[in-house]
Formats: sequence, C-alpha cells, structure tokens
Amino acid sequence: MNRKQKVDMLIDLCLILIGVALLVLPMFKITNLYNLMIFIFSAYALLNFIQFIFTYKSKDYESLYSTIIAIFTLILNIIFEMTASPRTLALILMCWIALMSFAKLKKVDYYHDRHDEMWKVRVFNLLFFIIAGILTSINLAYNHEVQIIVIGFFMLIHGILELFDPIVKTLLTHS
Repeated sequence: MNRKQKVDMLIDLCLILIGVALLVLPMFKITNLYNLMIFIFSAYALLNFIQFIFTYKSKDYESLYSTIIAIFTLILNIIFEMTASPRTLALILMCWIALMSFAKLKKVDYYHDRHDEMWKVRVFNLLFFIIAGILTSINLAYNHEVQIIVIGFFMLIHGILELFDPIVKTLLTHS
C-alpha cells in the first residue's frame, strides 16, 4: 500500500467517524443544525486540504476540488442561514452534491483516459453518491433531530463509498 492509499484511507475513515458522530449527537440533545453544518463543511474542507497536501505529487486534484467545493458550500451556509427552512438546507446540500459529482466525474475521466479499470468502480461510487444525496435531500422536511440523523447517514455512506477506491486499488495490486 503506497502513501496515497494510506492517506486516502485515513481521510475516509475520518469521514465515516463524522457520520457516526452525527448519528449520536441527537441523543446528547445537540441539535443546532446551523452550527453542525458549518462544522461538517469546515471539517470536510480541512480533511480534503490535508489529503491534497500529502498526495499532491500523485497529480490527483480531486481533494483540491473537494476543498474548494466545501468552502463554497460553507459560504452558502453562512449566507443563507439554513435554519430558516428545510428547503434551503436541501438546496444547499443538492448544490454541494452536484458540484462534488462534477469533481468525481473528473476523476472517472482521469481513470478512463489512462485505461485503468478503476473507472468502473468510480462510476458506481458516483451513481450511488448521487442517489444517496438525492434521497437525503428529499428527506430533510422533518425536525432538526431527524435532519441530523439523515445527514449523518449520508456522511457515513459517503465515507464508505470513498473508502472503496483505496481498498480496491490495494487488492488489485496484491493479486
């Protein structure tokens, strides 16, 4: 396992931990959705920036694109203070999902241009990410506790999907 795969796995495990933390926060009566969304996108931007710093020599810019997208979404959260309505939260989340989908599609194109079979795994991840994101955005019309749990499940799914790439690469290089 090379350095990039190790860094990718560590960052993906952190995303999974963020998802798990979001799932348990309502049990501790932490339901300020505005502050949680700012924390989520700040942490996501920071993690992806760290990932870019440690893997920039591999010419993989997906983490840089993800950092920029997370910062943009963070700014949208601050501007529109989504505590006003679930519709605003859903629109901001769909904006993030759409922009992330373009970044992921760029990575699929990167693999496909180099005739790497990993593009098939990345297409599966992209489609599942989009479906999970749409389902998450549709189900945000409930109270804050349910919204946090739904977003937690989405972040958990996102972390697991991102973990597929380094695991499959490791398995292919060892077989």
